[in-house]
Amino acid sequence: MSDLEYLLVRKQKIAAWSDHWQADAARLADSHRDLLPRRITNAQLHGLGNVARSARRYADVERFIRHQAEKAGRAGRLDVQGYWNDLETALGRLRGEAQTLLKGLPLPVEVDSRQALDTLHRELTELYVQHLIAHSLYRTPGEEAKQEKR
Repeated sequence: MSDLEYLLVRKQKIAAWSDHWQADAARLADSHRDLLPRRITNAQLHGLGNVARSARRYADVERFIRHQAEKAGRAGRLDVQGYWNDLETALGRLRGEAQTLLKGLPLPVEVDSRQALDTLHRELTELYVQHLIAHSLYRTPGEEAKQEKR
């Protein structure tokens, strides 16, 4: 398989995965809908997105999430801490998804399999977070009216 064919197949598999896991990200956002946008702010969500997009390793994303959970815990905001812990759990599960995807992709000889796994895990995390943020920021007109009354 040429490098170009490999990249095309990889991109197609990731896109199919993303379409499937969009619903899971939406469920996570909906399960914490009561925290949005006041307890979990838009700034925090965009910060998460920025970290997910710019991270060189999955551990960078994980560190950001743990820091947010610790801050919420110190402030006594256990519901917010629960959100970040649930997100960490959801993103941790993606490592298995990355392993499954890699099994179907014959890696070029020069690629280190551990680094390829971490890179794919980070990419899946970025897509999941993108779906999570989009669903979290989406509000129906009725919800906006409720928010203004608060």
